[in-house]
Amino acid sequence: MLKKLIAFFRALFSHTLFLANIAFAAWLLLCFYASNTNPSDLKFIGIVSLTTAFPILANFLFAILWLFTRKKWRSLLPVSVLIICYQLIMPVWGLHFFSSNKMEAKVDGLKIMSWNVHGLGLFDKPVDKKMPEKIFNLVEKQQPDVFCMIEFYTNTDGSNKKASEYFKKAGYKEYRFMYDNDLGAKIFIGNAVFSRYPLSNFEEISIDEYIKMMRCDVTLPNEKKIRLCVVHLQSFLLADKDKAMIEEIKSNTDKLEENKKYSRTFLHKMHNAYLKRAPQAILARAEIDKSPIPVVLCADLNTVPTSYTYTTIKGSLKDAFEEKGKGLGRTYNLISPTLRIDYIFYTDSALNLLGYETISTPTYSDHNPVIANFSVK
Repeated sequence: MLKKLIAFFRALFSHTLFLANIAFAAWLLLCFYASNTNPSDLKFIGIVSLTTAFPILANFLFAILWLFTRKKWRSLLPVSVLIICYQLIMPVWGLHFFSSNKMEAKVDGLKIMSWNVHGLGLFDKPVDKKMPEKIFNLVEKQQPDVFCMIEFYTNTDGSNKKASEYFKKAGYKEYRFMYDNDLGAKIFIGNAVFSRYPLSNFEEISIDEYIKMMRCDVTLPNEKKIRLCVVHLQSFLLADKDKAMIEEIKSNTDKLEENKKYSRTFLHKMHNAYLKRAPQAILARAEIDKSPIPVVLCADLNTVPTSYTYTTIKGSLKDAFEEKGKGLGRTYNLISPTLRIDYIFYTDSALNLLGYETISTPTYSDHNPVIANFSVK
């Protein structure tokens, strides 16, 4: 009797695990569908892409687990799903722990750094007046040839002249700024590029209200040119109190029940942001496709690398993290460690990626900088 009871519970546990595996397999397939589906075609489908890291990990663990059981054939399910959804794995989980990663700038190469600097501390309460200097010092240590600053600010009274003066001292010969938002009549927020190499053919491309793409051509030491594009797509429009609420719920799940109304608000804000980003990505992609020369795109897409926005804007370009990254490559310092939303894409026929790095800077900005080091083919 006891043996039968033990056998029953073993079978029940085994079947329950397999049902869980089926659920995780379906979840991953849904994430794959979300990465190729315009959010306007199916409500809330974009939000599914935020969860992709979890079913990938679960299916990988199930594939290993079944190999240590009598029913090894069950491992075919997670393995098959992982193969079908392989294009989601490398952008989410960087596996280049043992490959070469050279970050030292080459004389005839191109080292690019891209960073959403969160207004150089302008949005912090209280404002840290030393934050610009801290950020500039960190950049100087990295020695990028081209530095793209997203959410940089300047104003009409010239009080941010110290930024351009500092970068001139650091050896940057070119500076371009494009604003897409403002805080009143004097403070302008946008994207800035500082470059040791000559810049030309500068253009601002409007892809939505308050959303612009900066475009310019960089002349490299061997006289070859690459087209540099910088873009910051629609944010989730979460206020500081919304982010604080999410952090509180993470540390105290009892708050989730109390704040169901806010949870529904978050979902609708996220869905609306996905709806807005999709056409922005399509327009940005169309502009990139027009380029007659190789492209490097520095972007804060405000979405993860398994979303429709990412799939659209990446196109045939390479993602530097996918080629050289390690771990989750987190670039947003709040809410979840799976949020890689800042990118450097490039044309691999012209540039050879030597190294890629994400630097953790939670006390500097809500984003981490990403750096890619290239040699020119």
